[in-house]
Amino acid sequence: MSGSWSKNLVVTVSVEPDDPAMVGRTGSYRSLDGLARFHELCRRHGVRPTYLLTYSAAGEARCVELARSCAAASQAGTGGQRAGTEETGGRGSVRLIAPTPERRGEQREDAEFGAHLHPEEVPPIAPAEAGRHTLRPSDVEPERLRAKLANLAARVAEATGRRPTSYRAGFFDLTAVQAAALIELGFEADSSLGPLEKTREGYPFLGIPFAPYVVDPVRPTRQLDRTDCRLPIAKCQLPNAEPSSLSHLPNGQSAMGNRQSEMLVEVPMTTVFRRPFARALFGAYFALPGPVRGALRTLGLAELLRLRPAVATEQELLAVCQRTERLGIPAVMSIHSNELAAGTSASVRTQADSAAYFERLESVFAAVQEQGWTSLTLTEVARKLRQGGS
Repeated sequence: MSGSWSKNLVVTVSVEPDDPAMVGRTGSYRSLDGLARFHELCRRHGVRPTYLLTYSAAGEARCVELARSCAAASQAGTGGQRAGTEETGGRGSVRLIAPTPERRGEQREDAEFGAHLHPEEVPPIAPAEAGRHTLRPSDVEPERLRAKLANLAARVAEATGRRPTSYRAGFFDLTAVQAAALIELGFEADSSLGPLEKTREGYPFLGIPFAPYVVDPVRPTRQLDRTDCRLPIAKCQLPNAEPSSLSHLPNGQSAMGNRQSEMLVEVPMTTVFRRPFARALFGAYFALPGPVRGALRTLGLAELLRLRPAVATEQELLAVCQRTERLGIPAVMSIHSNELAAGTSASVRTQADSAAYFERLESVFAAVQEQGWTSLTLTEVARKLRQGGS
């Protein structure tokens, strides 16, 4: 199967605190020591990541500095190497990932900066929410959740100098309340879901598309009927927006965003079966006992591969990219910032783990670069879909 999403790489980074179990305290951002190394790796290979900032991350100086430097470099026309050009460095001539057709001849920033909701740290905070690191958006009362989203968007805008248009909910927990509020706030892309993502409820998203789709705000796991022009928008009231108001965003941006689309595009995170597996059998497969699924996996009949460098080998990551190309869907990679330095996550405990992690990333980025893939940010995916690019 082929389609217009083939050979598109979308790298997302959820920027959130270090794992408290690893660093011994909450709210630590020691992992940002690896942020510059990661961003330089992306820049060298023409990969333009989408950094999804939590409320606390937007207050971290290194995140602010990176966002401002990307914007300043773009405005100066020196935002890293232009896609489709060559540079000469210590490793010789490097051919960067191709630009998107609609962006050829334009200077693009090295990265996009969006928002990532962990509601326990975003005001207004109810007493029962404080310190609850497993708090999900759906656990929050709707009016307070809307206010949190407004405050999160304002915080990211204040930190980066521009209104965020991409979003991810913690714990794969995109709800109708969030979808409607995000549309009202001018967000264009979400990447909270994935058909083969596992939650505490099991595998609740088996029916959603693998490719980007327009979200039905009433039921975000359902694709909106593109023939339905009503595009329901909830008229959200956003009370108690603090510490700053979205009516005072940088550069004179509107509190309600550009509202040009009045729709939210879901960009599903990528997990695939290594070999073709009938979608009609997904439900039956995940209903099987764990040992049976394990046996099928061992036999190579039903092996899940995730585009996550923290849990996949280099060969598995490359295999996912190959499968997405065949399926005609974008390869949406999921990274957590606490994987970018040793000792701040359970998956990257030592310097050796960190070195291996970056080697995997280097191999994947180099491989897709050599094959002429295109690097897209989340918002670029949403705009491509809106413009009829799929």
